[in-house]
Amino acid sequence: MSAEDRKYDRMAARLALIISRLFMGEQLSVQALSQEFMVSERTLRRDFRERLSCLSLVYRQGAWSLSSLNEGVRTDRDILHFARVTSTDQLFPVMDSKLISVLTDNSIESPFIVWQVPPERKPTHPGSFWRITQAIVDRVLLDVTTAGQLYRWFAPYRLVFFGSSWYLVGEHNQQIQVCVLSDISGVSLTHRKFLRRRSVDELLANADFINSLPHFQYVRKVLTDTATPRSA
Repeated sequence: MSAEDRKYDRMAARLALIISRLFMGEQLSVQALSQEFMVSERTLRRDFRERLSCLSLVYRQGAWSLSSLNEGVRTDRDILHFARVTSTDQLFPVMDSKLISVLTDNSIESPFIVWQVPPERKPTHPGSFWRITQAIVDRVLLDVTTAGQLYRWFAPYRLVFFGSSWYLVGEHNQQIQVCVLSDISGVSLTHRKFLRRRSVDELLANADFINSLPHFQYVRKVLTDTATPRSA
């Protein structure tokens, strides 16, 4: 292979890596790339301005990235994150780019059937579902009405799908509270923020607690009804 061929091979490999990382959502610094690829910053500036001109790129605060026109494009990293959040990755021996390419290829018949038990009742209030989701992300207190009871200043931690139901898990009056989503009739966002407690987050990572969700309200009622009155 001639020196010229090796030069073009190195350039092709460099551009392929840069494109891959751009579509992974990274912001790429010319200075850092210069040290990584052992080429001049001038060469890299030419890469972005000429060789990659077909891409919709923006230069901001010393780094190149895909423009907002590419928002909505999902990369393998996005799909892997979704798989981990929903525990879909637990269904397969390994979740990698090869498997993702098969799962997302509309031109072939899927080699898999994954049959899961559907919810007993599909959430009927998408607005409430989204308000709860927004409150969890923004750490905003809610007013929640469920089974005829109003929970003022409810701190939502997670929406958990277990068995065949969704559960809202959070804190109310500094106590753990669990609400069946299908029983919730009203949700209002407040303007008050809250701080998550690490102990509650650790509890939500506990498999025994997740398994107890369908029985949470019953156990709490039994404990309340059988509590020994304090002596005067």
